[in-house]
Amino acid sequence: MKEQNLTISNVKSFNLTHIFECGQCFRWNKNKDGSYTGVVKKNVINIKMIDNDVYVKSFGEDDLNNLFHKYFDMERDYDNIKKELRKIDEHMEKSILYGDGIRLLNQDLWETIISFIISANNNIPRIKGIIERISKRFGDRIDWEGQEYYTFPTPEQLGKASVEDLKNLGLGFRDVRVFETTRNGVK
Repeated sequence: MKEQNLTISNVKSFNLTHIFECGQCFRWNKNKDGSYTGVVKKNVINIKMIDNDVYVKSFGEDDLNNLFHKYFDMERDYDNIKKELRKIDEHMEKSILYGDGIRLLNQDLWETIISFIISANNNIPRIKGIIERISKRFGDRIDWEGQEYYTFPTPEQLGKASVEDLKNLGLGFRDVRVFETTRNGVK
């Protein structure tokens, strides 16, 4: 594990609130200073923006530059995509303006599948809480800057959970679906 820093200047089509609070991911939390902290794979990442510059620091296993560019889909030209979509109609134009800084995150597939199951008939704060409890109970602990963080459990780690364990973490009717998916993923 290593601590790393990264600064990227003049970033376009990138808004932390649009990215982290739109419901596509559930492991990012806003801090008092306006930055966000989240866990990606085996890395704790803190990210903030000042004007169009992005400041990132992390503690983890992966190379931060590579992880950032892949996770935040930085090689895709979102401005060009929005330019083309704006041509459709005024409703599309309004939608683009509303979520101008959204980027599609390249999240871990396993975590995305389990998060999707948990999201059924649920709300964002509750989904975040369930995922945090699952991670704390079955993931690996990472200590950084006086805080505890937890990785999302692998299929093998989550495969140790019984339906009762999942029910106790607040999954409700989703407990059986996560249990079955985990068993199919572990084989």
